[in-house]
Amino acid sequence: MSIRFGRSLLIMTLALTVGAATLASAQDEEKDELAGPPEKKEESKADSQEVVIRGVQRLKVKVEKPEPDVTFDVDEIAVPYVVTEDSVMDVSPTSMAYPAVSVPVELNSTQSAAPYIQLFKQPPVLTLNPRYKGNVNIAKWRLRITDGFGNVFKDYSGESNLPKQLIWDGRGKDNKEMMDVGTSYSYIFSIVDVASNPTSQMGKPIVLESLLYEENGEIIARLVAEAIFEKKGVKTEISQKGKLYLKEVADLLMYRQRFPLLIESYFGDVDEASYQGERIQKYLEELMILPEKKIKVVARKSRLKKVVFIIK
Repeated sequence: MSIRFGRSLLIMTLALTVGAATLASAQDEEKDELAGPPEKKEESKADSQEVVIRGVQRLKVKVEKPEPDVTFDVDEIAVPYVVTEDSVMDVSPTSMAYPAVSVPVELNSTQSAAPYIQLFKQPPVLTLNPRYKGNVNIAKWRLRITDGFGNVFKDYSGESNLPKQLIWDGRGKDNKEMMDVGTSYSYIFSIVDVASNPTSQMGKPIVLESLLYEENGEIIARLVAEAIFEKKGVKTEISQKGKLYLKEVADLLMYRQRFPLLIESYFGDVDEASYQGERIQKYLEELMILPEKKIKVVARKSRLKKVVFIIK
């Protein structure tokens, strides 16, 4: 009986011991899971710092630096400007020696010319480069220019080959009469081949607002009245464009330095022509600071309103 009791007690003791060990092992595993992965070992600051070894340089090289040699001639910079001024002074030594020759007493204006102003139309008026697309030989050709009334003003003609270029300077038959401003001119170019087949081409009408040309040693500037005057309410005043035209006339007058300047004023009646011409006369006298009687006005009655400046 005692032997059996002792066996039972021993078995119970072993069972309790195994159970306690199992429970302790399970608790340790649970703690490990809650604790997470094992922490990494921090590196020491001594391992991450750079090591700098300082010392004294005992090897020295002594070299003398050469002084900069900066030499230049001041005249090298000034010479181009000096030469330019010398050439300007040498252009007209005679005029410089005798100022009265180039600057007459009558012309007292201190204003200089304005070469940028070039409103006046100058010849040539028309330039044509005739071409014929067909391969047919040409028998004859003709360029006919007519005025506003349909009259033939200028006629060019020829046979066989076409001319490379045709230039019309604005003059009529025999090169005597010059075309007028404010008037429409038309031209037609005709070709007849060897088979007598005609071909014609009409160009756009030509109407000039202004025209500047030279004739018999005189400079003539024609200008339609509409290019000079403009209406502001009930008054008629010189327009800004008209002032530019008159400035160009003043430049031409200063260039020629010949007096008197003749102004031919053409309007519907003589009184209007005289009035408008005197307004232009007064404006030019103030612009150029000219004394009286250096500009003359001639009034003429005309259907076409225009102004003609004649500089001798």
